[in-house]
Amino acid sequence: MLVCGTHRGLYRLDGPHDDPTRTAECGRVHEVAPSGDARLAATADGLFRSPDGEDWRPLDGPDDPVSVLAGPETVLVGTGDADVLRARPATDGWRFDPVGDLGAHPHGDRWRDRAPSGAPSVRTLAVHPDDGVLAGLEPGGVYAFGGDFWRRYGEGVHDDVHDLRVLGDGSVVAATGNGLYRTDGGDRWYRLDTDFRDFWANYFRESVVHDGRLYASANRWGPEAPAGVTLSAAAGDAAFDAVADPLPAADPAFAISWAVVDGALVGGTMRVDEDGFAPEASAPLIRREGDEWILGAELPAGVTSLST
Repeated sequence: MLVCGTHRGLYRLDGPHDDPTRTAECGRVHEVAPSGDARLAATADGLFRSPDGEDWRPLDGPDDPVSVLAGPETVLVGTGDADVLRARPATDGWRFDPVGDLGAHPHGDRWRDRAPSGAPSVRTLAVHPDDGVLAGLEPGGVYAFGGDFWRRYGEGVHDDVHDLRVLGDGSVVAATGNGLYRTDGGDRWYRLDTDFRDFWANYFRESVVHDGRLYASANRWGPEAPAGVTLSAAAGDAAFDAVADPLPAADPAFAISWAVVDGALVGGTMRVDEDGFAPEASAPLIRREGDEWILGAELPAGVTSLST
C-alpha cells in the first residue's frame, strides 16, 4: 500500500500504478510518516493518525503542523510558528511537549522579519546519531538540539530549507529553494548542484537514498522553463557527479516527494507552468525501472508526501 499526501487531501493506492482512493479531506498535506504500524499526517487541518492508511482520525495537537517525524519511541512535530514538539500517547489522548525553545533563539527576529507570514515554519525534521534533533526552517536555515538548547547547525546553507536527509555516514543533505547542500560534520555546508551542467535547475523539495544512490529532483527555470529534472549520484560521492534525467510526464512537472515501494523508487510530482507552480493540478507518480523513469498513477493534485 502507498499513502499519498497531496494538495487536496490524503489518498491510498495498492501500488504506484493503481487507481487512487481518497481517504481524508484535510486540505494540503505537508508530510506523511510511518509510526510503527500506524501513519501520521501533518495537514492544513491539523495532525491526523491512521492505523491502516485508510481510516484517519484527528489528534488533539498543534493547529499548524507542517512536519512530522516518527521514531521507534517518540514522535516529533514541527509547526508553522517555529516550534518543535515531542508527542507521546497518554491516557486521555496524546501529550505534546516542547523540545527546547527554538522560537527564542537569538536568530528568531531575523527569521520572523523574513517570513511572509511573520512566522518561520519548521519545514523538516531529522535525527542525527551524534547531533540530536535537526530542524530545517523556512526561512531560517538548519538548527540542532542536543538536549539543552538549539544551536545553528553549520554555515552556508540557503535559508529556505525544505528537507533534511541524514546519510549512513552521518553526512546531512538539505534540499532548499535554491540548491542542494551537504555537510559532513555540521560545521560548514557546501552546495552539491553548482557543477550541474544545467544551472537553471535549482529549486529542490526532497531527496532520498536508494540502492546506494542519492536522488533529488529540481524544477528548471530560465530558457527551458518550466520542466523537471532528476539528479542522482552515489550517496558517498561528495562531489555529487550527478546523472540528470528528464521526467517522462508530457506536461511539465518535477518530483517533490519520494518513497521506496516493493524495492522500487517512486516519486510524487507537482505540475509547473509558465506562471510558476500549479499545486492544484493533477500530477503523476513516477517509478524508476532500470535506468529509466516511467509514469505511474495520476493523482488529483500535487503529491507532497509519500509513505508506505
